[in-house]
Amino acid sequence: MAMNEYRTVKYKIIADTDGNRYKFFCAASGMALCITRPIRAQTQTEELRLAWESEGKYHFNKCTKCGKYVSDAMYNADVLRCVDCAPWEKNPKYCAHCGKEILSYGNKYCKACGARLRYRGVVAV
Repeated sequence: MAMNEYRTVKYKIIADTDGNRYKFFCAASGMALCITRPIRAQTQTEELRLAWESEGKYHFNKCTKCGKYVSDAMYNADVLRCVDCAPWEKNPKYCAHCGKEILSYGNKYCKACGARLRYRGVVAV
């Protein structure tokens, strides 16, 4: 597998009495986007594949340049790329770190998480 190509995203396994549940996270912001139903399989690798193929990947957009799976907030749909590869041309509506809505233009930091904001691909100074 190429270094820039992602098969899935970061995930966390949550033990459940009926099997394991998988929590999948956006590769750009780190936000949790999906928690699967309990899944059982012969191996953990097979469980992960089933969780990703049956539920996880449908909550993400895949960047056509780097292969990352990202949330809608971290995806530039105009060019089918993540905001790291193709930043928004206009002022972003969401924080690239936490995904929360940016309520006013010109702020240097996200009011929700404190991360430095990016405008037109450039970090606010």
